Amino acid sequence: MKTIVVGTDGSESSLGAVREAAKMAVALDATLNIACVARQAIDFSAAAMAPMPAMFDTSASSDAEASVASAADAAAELGAVVERHVVHGEPSAALIELCEKLDADLLVVGSRGMTGAARFLLGSVPNRCAHHAPCSVLIVRTT
Repeated sequence: MKTIVVGTDGSESSLGAVREAAKMAVALDATLNIACVARQAIDFSAAAMAPMPAMFDTSASSDAEASVASAADAAAELGAVVERHVVHGEPSAALIELCEKLDADLLVVGSRGMTGAARFLLGSVPNRCAHHAPCSVLIVRTT
């Protein structure tokens, strides 16, 4: 196992998954790829009139970069060799695409994320990753 991808959203909960992935990366002498997804900004009024290229909120990209930097610092403290990635789109699809691109051996995600109606309507990122990732998926129980 040489390539591990871990997703973070910048929350303390997701840092738990990053720390677990970092410990594994160090033990296996693997590279830890830390990814945060910058969500696409959607202009529904413009989208209704004509197809437009995907636009990404620059503040979301800045937030994602800050989240990746914070997670990379936490992983580096544990001795992990880290690569940083800010990806765009829907979280599970973006993480899966990154795993495909990197030919990842393992994808690590936290168990805690959206709750309530948003989770019911949009689904669970760990669930979608577990069913569609091209590699093994570890879901770290985070609180």
